[in-house]
Amino acid sequence: MTTVTLHDLRKEFDDVVAVNGIDLEIVDGEFLVIVGPSGCGKSTTLRLLAGLEDATGGEIVMDGRDVTAVEPKDRNVAMVFQNYALYPHMTGRRNITFGMKSSGDFTDEAIDRRVGEAAETLDIADLLDRKPQAMSGGERQRVALGRAIVRDPDAFLMDEPLSNLDAKLRIQMRAELAQLHTSLGTTTVYVTHDQTEAMTLGERVVVMNDGRIMQVDEPQTLYDFPANRFVAEFIGDPAMNMLPVDIENGTAVHDAFAIPLPNADGGLRNGANGDGDVPIRDGRRAVLGVRPEDLYLATERPDASGETLAATVDVTEPLGDSLLLHCSIGESPCKIQAKPRSDIRPGDTVSIAYDPARLHCFDPESGDAFYHSESDASSESVAAAADQGR
Repeated sequence: MTTVTLHDLRKEFDDVVAVNGIDLEIVDGEFLVIVGPSGCGKSTTLRLLAGLEDATGGEIVMDGRDVTAVEPKDRNVAMVFQNYALYPHMTGRRNITFGMKSSGDFTDEAIDRRVGEAAETLDIADLLDRKPQAMSGGERQRVALGRAIVRDPDAFLMDEPLSNLDAKLRIQMRAELAQLHTSLGTTTVYVTHDQTEAMTLGERVVVMNDGRIMQVDEPQTLYDFPANRFVAEFIGDPAMNMLPVDIENGTAVHDAFAIPLPNADGGLRNGANGDGDVPIRDGRRAVLGVRPEDLYLATERPDASGETLAATVDVTEPLGDSLLLHCSIGESPCKIQAKPRSDIRPGDTVSIAYDPARLHCFDPESGDAFYHSESDASSESVAAAADQGR
């Protein structure tokens, strides 16, 4: 196991800045997930950690040792690739053991023992004598994991290892990866574009965009207290609704509604401007954020208190466990999750209630969050997350 620190790490390709001066500490034994859209710099960051790319600037430190200019073979990390990277003419056993003698001081007995242990851990003993063409996608991925495990690395680096699997197998492999990490306890950095993978696997999650870190935090904190609009819209499916408003007397005023903001007199929750909890300035423009699952048909929650909003249904999407309504509130689009068997049709006008503890406000220019209505947010921790995005 090892601690990894990135300080002002930067990578440029000609006129493209892929990684733009990021700072990050990965603690010993942590399962850290880096997530973001295509082109955000997450895979480049992983390749910099592995030594497959040379950093343009900054440093990478592993357990106090600067490895920024160290060759990949001397970093004692193991990488699991998206495409498995198995040799088609070799058996599973040969793929797992290939290069072990040249990259480390392993005897034949030690290699056999490690292969046996990895095969037992991953349940691939029956695959050791097969070639990749005789294996399914999930089996190939297990063999690729076995190749990483036998080297007993200081850190596992995983680059979208499940993206080539079908949906059902991805769910199964997610659970197996989590169990594997619990068993081995090795520091793991996992890159994905899939926010569901990020939320279910990561002990902490790094959200990246345009080569920068937007926020680093535990999955639930990312969901509950996003530091900026990008994180709010990227984490969660369907994405958070964003409605333009003006703040007047502690109320979010839209052309079609006026929603009082609880604790608006001291409701600055993320300290985005460095001031901690301060009153929200009256008269400022804002973007009100509310998740579809925090909106519901007033008829489905007759006990709910507070204001209701009038919405026109444009499209309905049956999802089995819920009915997703694409609506218009005034001129603003909005998604709402209703109960699965609700008798709602396009063109209907519905009355919408909301959870007053789950409201968010973002600056329309910078995108920084300046208000979360839920009072359990830690201003200090979310402010630190917001600073990562700068």
